[in-house]
Amino acid sequence: MPAGEAVAPPVCETDGMYRRATAIGLILGQLVLATSGCMSVRAAGTRESRGAGGGVAVTVFANDSARRANTPGPTGVLGELQRHEGDRWVTVFRSLDPSWAVAGLPPGGYRVRFPARLDDAGDIVRLSGDAKSVTVQEGRITDVHAILEHVPTALVVVGVVTVVVAAVLISKYLSDHDLPAPPPPPPELVEAMFYISIDLASGPEWQGVGDRQPPQVTSHFPASGALVAVRRPKVILAISEPLRSGEVETKAVSVLGEASGLIPGIVSYDAQQWWIVWEPQQDLPGGDTFHVTLAADAAEDLSGNELAAPASFAFRTAR
Repeated sequence: MPAGEAVAPPVCETDGMYRRATAIGLILGQLVLATSGCMSVRAAGTRESRGAGGGVAVTVFANDSARRANTPGPTGVLGELQRHEGDRWVTVFRSLDPSWAVAGLPPGGYRVRFPARLDDAGDIVRLSGDAKSVTVQEGRITDVHAILEHVPTALVVVGVVTVVVAAVLISKYLSDHDLPAPPPPPPELVEAMFYISIDLASGPEWQGVGDRQPPQVTSHFPASGALVAVRRPKVILAISEPLRSGEVETKAVSVLGEASGLIPGIVSYDAQQWWIVWEPQQDLPGGDTFHVTLAADAAEDLSGNELAAPASFAFRTAR
């Protein structure tokens, strides 16, 4: 070796793996932080509709894997469909279901937004994310996909470290054995839409929902058959259109436990969200099944139409 030439220290394989892990960690950290706390909403194409007008079909997915598997969820995410009216946006539909659709819409400009979700107790948690504008065409339904991407900060740190270690080990193993990466799970054919038909206005301007049809329950919280751990959960029934606030009766909602009997509660109407809300006056007994019923004559829309039929569902409480 020539005199004076520097000798490079030997590179340990472990040091190389560490540098790769650090680089992957930085990249994953940036990606996770960029996507946490927001929703991704996009138009996924159009398809033929039945009847007059057009439509919008919305599906909420927990993450990209759920979208690829076509598995909607979770429940309790507030979705809104709004129509562009001059210089303002008018809400025409709301739902808490992860999969819903509105048919019979007059062609024009619309947007889908997700302003909030419900936590385990039924309290509102605000969401960030832009609204997705869509153009409704005659005879076509536009599919809109929303992907929840929120990751709690503590899980981000733990998740990044875990993914970094796993990525390094998997990468090294596949490289050593010359094996391809495993394929993603095959998509499942799932069709779970909630449809509601909205009358087309006879006049030149679109006038809104409910002029000629009764209001309907579009969704509810908790979901049917849900297992609830919170002792005083709110029961929420989302309505397809605004109601007359003074016409929502105090006994509109009844909650009956199979073992515990009729549960006392307070009924209110959230005019901003179009929700009928029932709140228990005491803790719900654990390990019981509760049947919720909204009476058909308990509420009226702005045109004086009552619900066409009672709405009911059941949920369970954890022991």
